[in-house]
Amino acid sequence: MPRHRLAFAAAAALAVAAGLPAAPAAGAVQSPPAANTVAGPAEGAAASKILKFGQAAKIMSESGNPLRISPIGVYYHRPTWKHATMPRNKYFVAIALRVTALSKPDTMPPVAGSSQLRIKQGAKVFTYSSGKAMEAPWVGRTPGTEVTAQPGSPEVIYYSFDLPKTGGILEWSGPAGAHRWQIPASNSGKATHEALLDAIADYEGR
Repeated sequence: MPRHRLAFAAAAALAVAAGLPAAPAAGAVQSPPAANTVAGPAEGAAASKILKFGQAAKIMSESGNPLRISPIGVYYHRPTWKHATMPRNKYFVAIALRVTALSKPDTMPPVAGSSQLRIKQGAKVFTYSSGKAMEAPWVGRTPGTEVTAQPGSPEVIYYSFDLPKTGGILEWSGPAGAHRWQIPASNSGKATHEALLDAIADYEGR
């Protein structure tokens, strides 16, 4: 065997013994190194499917009691009263959420807690504190997370947002997981609007 072949064979044997890859032989064609890959957010953990607006989902209260929730109304409001606080974006938006306790009387987790209800529009995320959401005319005049839901007796509570456009994805996330709903692009759930219209009239002194 030629001397250079003997040298290469010896080097390869030492590399194998040391747990290293052997150097390629002279004239051998090398494949390019594989690119590093990073798993995307949908890999390794299945993203929650988008539910129809009105479909129910099961969550846990901060006390660990199960609750059933379903968004049943959306109302888009652009104030016309000259003394009204205007949204920072374009719309004050109310989401009506039906809440039912499944075991013991309990309340929804507070809006500033570890669980959160938010709206996603494209790459932007909006919460109860985005823009002037907390200054919507129905805030403090409609039922909120302080309301206690009873087993078999659902309550309707309202969340407020300040959005630049209609529609989007409503997302609930908490320690037990996440649920998502497609929000209608126009007012929906007429039965839930009366409380909001009454609150707006009260706010405007009508």
